[in-house]
Amino acid sequence: MARQKTAVTTRDIIAFITAIIAVITVIIKFLCEVNRHGLWKECILSVGFVLGFNYLLYYLGDTKILPFSVFGWSCVICFIVFCVYWNHLFNNSYARQFSPNQLKRNSGYWAEQSWWWTLDGWQFEQEVAKIFILNGYKATVTKGSGDGGVDIIIEKEGYRGIIQCKHYKNPVPPEPIRALWGCKDDFGADEVILVASSGITQSGADFVSNKPNFVVLNLDDIIRMSQQVNQQSKNDYISSGSKYGRRLDI
Repeated sequence: MARQKTAVTTRDIIAFITAIIAVITVIIKFLCEVNRHGLWKECILSVGFVLGFNYLLYYLGDTKILPFSVFGWSCVICFIVFCVYWNHLFNNSYARQFSPNQLKRNSGYWAEQSWWWTLDGWQFEQEVAKIFILNGYKATVTKGSGDGGVDIIIEKEGYRGIIQCKHYKNPVPPEPIRALWGCKDDFGADEVILVASSGITQSGADFVSNKPNFVVLNLDDIIRMSQQVNQQSKNDYISSGSKYGRRLDI
């Protein structure tokens, strides 16, 4: 008896096209994230390993050396491991919020004080975060609400610091300095850093003078940090221009 052909309906065609579009969208999104984080080497190696390993199991199944069920389970397990692996890479990338190109953007202006004063508060936070990233830290800019006044969180080899940026023309008074210090334990921070473009008042300096884990950086300090980017001696940098608190080792 001849096998009856199954008719392909319009609904089947639409479902097939939708599935193809969904797959292409996911692939494009994944590649965009890979490019944003600069992880092309890891992408090529991981995709090559998954495809090569599963092709080997398919070949062994095709030659009756292994059952095809091994190939099927391998595809499922590899997909899960692949997703977990890339979730880890994306969440721990130094460029979690900035692509390599974004990190270097504006770097030519970092040495100019006049340029810094053209930035608004949000832009200032972004540039400060990029400088910390390029000096070897993982920096995350907070969303701006429910953060207790903390603008940036930096981490490096077990160290965790919280940063508040005050891009003011006048020195920062003691009230926000005390409030920032109160956030230290809430964030589990080892260090509190205040980036105050124009420094802090004398009463503010008195408050932080006996707190070794409170660092105050002014605009000159940030400019000096920016000049250490990509230098081998970045770990020897000391914020010697800071007048208040202890000196920050970068």
